[in-house]
Amino acid sequence: LRAMLQERFGKPVRLANDATLAALGEWHFGLKRSVSDLVYVTLSTGIGGGLICGGGLQEGSCGGGGEVGHMTIEVHGPACPCGRNGCWESLASGRALAERTVEQLEAGESSILTDLSGGDMERVDAPLVALAARQGDRLAQEMVATTAFYVGVGLGNLINIFNPALILLGGGLTKIGDPILAPAIKTARERAYVASACDVEIRTALLGDDSPLFGAALLARTRTD
Repeated sequence: LRAMLQERFGKPVRLANDATLAALGEWHFGLKRSVSDLVYVTLSTGIGGGLICGGGLQEGSCGGGGEVGHMTIEVHGPACPCGRNGCWESLASGRALAERTVEQLEAGESSILTDLSGGDMERVDAPLVALAARQGDRLAQEMVATTAFYVGVGLGNLINIFNPALILLGGGLTKIGDPILAPAIKTARERAYVASACDVEIRTALLGDDSPLFGAALLARTRTD
């Protein structure tokens, strides 16, 4: 794609993953480069990530650095869209929250989600589950809690591996707020080594949904041969 675009427009073209660009945008524009090591995680339909290590973006040897959503959490866990099983994304993403909930509904669990969705299971997504949870629905609250646990497990792994000063969380799943963020952060701190967990700050992204756009702007300004 990069080569095709360069040929078409006769201009240098750079490409990067949206979560990688979000990490870059948050670090440069949101944090003003005030930290040298951070992990950005987007919790959305899937899970992506970006890494700033030692004051620089870590893209890996072929641009695949930061694919945190595909670290294995449960070897025999649910299938992931990537074709493997038990990835963090298959357990803690918005898609995972919706699929887990639908499985329970189809197994006969009682929930206001049946009415909220009009009986159409394809309409059961993460925002609808979050809405039902806010209205006190037991099943929805349990599903959000389960997702929060798996989010925390993954964050704990990232703390152990990278020992960052800061973890920033973005993406639609974070808009559920404290019902998912508070238990996730608690689980992360419980599962990470104390020396790594005691200093790390975990918070939502500073630039919100615009993080990748800021990162793309910065990347476009950086010329390479």
